[in-house]
Amino acid sequence: MDKMKYIRSDETLSLLGTLSEYSRSGKIMFGQQNAGHIGVSISLHDGTESDVKNICGKQPAVVGIDTLSFLGYEGNMTDLIKTVKNLHRQGCIITLSSHMPNFSLGGEDYYDYSPNITEGDCAHRIMEGGDLNPKYLRFLDKIAEFAGKCVDIEGNKIPMIFRPFHESNGSWFWWGEEYIADTHFIELFRYTVDYLLDKKGIDNFLICYSPNGPIESKKQYLERYPGDDIVDVMGVDFYHDHPHKGDGYASILTKTLDNLAECAKEHFKIPVFAETGYRTFSDAADGSYYEGLAPEGNLVKTWFTDTLDTIMGSEGGKAMAYMLCWANFSDLQFWVPYVKDGFRHEMTDDFTAFIEDERVVTAPVITGSTDV
Repeated sequence: MDKMKYIRSDETLSLLGTLSEYSRSGKIMFGQQNAGHIGVSISLHDGTESDVKNICGKQPAVVGIDTLSFLGYEGNMTDLIKTVKNLHRQGCIITLSSHMPNFSLGGEDYYDYSPNITEGDCAHRIMEGGDLNPKYLRFLDKIAEFAGKCVDIEGNKIPMIFRPFHESNGSWFWWGEEYIADTHFIELFRYTVDYLLDKKGIDNFLICYSPNGPIESKKQYLERYPGDDIVDVMGVDFYHDHPHKGDGYASILTKTLDNLAECAKEHFKIPVFAETGYRTFSDAADGSYYEGLAPEGNLVKTWFTDTLDTIMGSEGGKAMAYMLCWANFSDLQFWVPYVKDGFRHEMTDDFTAFIEDERVVTAPVITGSTDV
């Protein structure tokens, strides 16, 4: 690895070593977003339960959380800190994403992270010297406060993988490539990380860069890459939209992960499948809507085991330290099967077979050395 630009705690370096070991292990850690505090079948929202655990008796190896909780969405910061502590105690790795609000909109407590170009150029205005920079720094201060309060029973800060500005090559966030040029995106990414890790002194974050897939080439992947000196983990977000047999997803996924793995190897970084899932969409005549796994009638009922075979079927795929499916928000928006009140989702058996496969790792994660 290149010499790190920032000071990292021993626990953070150990996490980096763990990721490196699993990247070389021929196994993959399974993760899910919000699994510790949001789910369909859980009664406790403090990190002690999850829809995965309620099916398989095991927590995901990696659990994603988001800064949305700091603004009162998906919970609150106090409860999220308790959740992180409980997950860490069970041997789960934490990854923190950030659906940042559009700071060009009014108010401090807002959810809209869309581009909303008519309100002004958020990406430029939040940089140093911009009129929205104080508001942006207050938001970043919340992240620093959170990082400092997440400590284990011995008082050591819990290490996490911080994944800001994800899917930046898309057009659905204000930091997307339609709204901010590559060079300025890199400046914004670097400014943000430098503020948090240097000025605020956060030493328990690894930094993940994660554009959206598919990735056709290494050149494409690196177009908005912020730099080896601040990135520790290279990821990709890539969903299987409208799945059906013979849609070519397996070959596209293989190419995407191979390109990612080659970039990671050349830049001495850890590759991860940062976000994925089986995604169907439905707008029914009665006004109901679902996204993710369909409640019934899914066309690829062996998606989890099929996807595992695809990932582990190439050298690039086998290099992924973990894969993370999206969250189970409700019975109309879920990415992992669940069992509740006599209902057993039709893909539960396949998911159970996936989890029990010897190539899949769940919590507790065996921590590694600092040797990467």
